[in-house]
Amino acid sequence: MDAPTAALIGSGIAGLVSIVAIISNVYLTNRNLRHSAVKDIAKVSVELKIQQLNELYGPLLHLTEQNFRLAQKLREGKPHPENWRLLDHLPQVLSDPRDGPLAKAILEIDAKTEELIISKGGLVRGPTPPASFASFLAHYRLLKLMMQGAKIAPSSDEYYPRRFDEDVKADYEEIKKEVSKMLSRYEELLSEFAPR
Repeated sequence: MDAPTAALIGSGIAGLVSIVAIISNVYLTNRNLRHSAVKDIAKVSVELKIQQLNELYGPLLHLTEQNFRLAQKLREGKPHPENWRLLDHLPQVLSDPRDGPLAKAILEIDAKTEELIISKGGLVRGPTPPASFASFLAHYRLLKLMMQGAKIAPSSDEYYPRRFDEDVKADYEEIKKEVSKMLSRYEELLSEFAPR
């Protein structure tokens, strides 16, 4: 083989090696960027869901459970306790030495609940809050006005919305499932990109 042919073949091989190196670098760079992007998105998503649990749904869940237990205590001994509503009996309840403190404790819990809904509303799951959140806020406002002495006859849609408790619990549980699922998926992704 003559020198010019050998040089040409050598140049071709060097060029081919360079092209393979470039393609390998592009592939590895894309793979690393994809891994980094997936990792960042998963991290932000998990952090948001944990923030939803810690700052909105977890506290709301505990407050609704406290409220439920106090309302049960307040209904004890009342005729037809399953149909008994605080709004219908507020003046008597407030003047009763046993029931008055329970009603005031319920109002304090409702005030904390309202504050959470208003201050942490951006953490609500989904594009908009469930309708029960607005129903709760309307109920609380009416209860507060009545406790301040306003003479208002409540309608049935102004009673405490039990759907609110159900929505809070359902969203709390769903977010917890989503976090677990995302963490599992994140661990899978990490193992896919782990050096072998």
